[in-house]
Amino acid sequence: MEEIIAWLWMLDFWHWWAIGIALIALETFVVSTFLLWPGISALIMGFVVLAVPDMDWRIQVILFAILAVITSIGWQRWLSNNPTKSDHPNLNVRGASFIGRRVTLAEPLANGRGRMEIGDGWWTVSSQSGDDIDAGVDVEVVDSDGGTLTIKPVSAATN
Repeated sequence: MEEIIAWLWMLDFWHWWAIGIALIALETFVVSTFLLWPGISALIMGFVVLAVPDMDWRIQVILFAILAVITSIGWQRWLSNNPTKSDHPNLNVRGASFIGRRVTLAEPLANGRGRMEIGDGWWTVSSQSGDDIDAGVDVEVVDSDGGTLTIKPVSAATN
């Protein structure tokens, strides 16, 4: 323990830069931005210590902790106010990608529930009105809730 305290007394700007680079490098193995902002905060602390070289290590650690919290919370707030726009918003929401698609039922729905084949898979479906739908009827997917698609019959006039 004494070795760690002795090392902390000699904490210098390049230590902060090394910590920052290590945290950012570790971020490549983490799926989120969990280590990115503490890593950036450590890099900033390196510049602060470069400007004020005789700063006590305890103040450095406290400033780093405060800076890491501020940058992390600031990023989350900025991200919530500026959501990422995508040209494929339903890319990882497979059921939602079927909304609007029209399919002919191969199997009837009993009690408003059943299954139908779309693409290469079978999906649990429920009718929008809760009514039974016969096989061979053209239906349209109107909603998705997890693994269940909501469908409604399509009248011949709207085809």
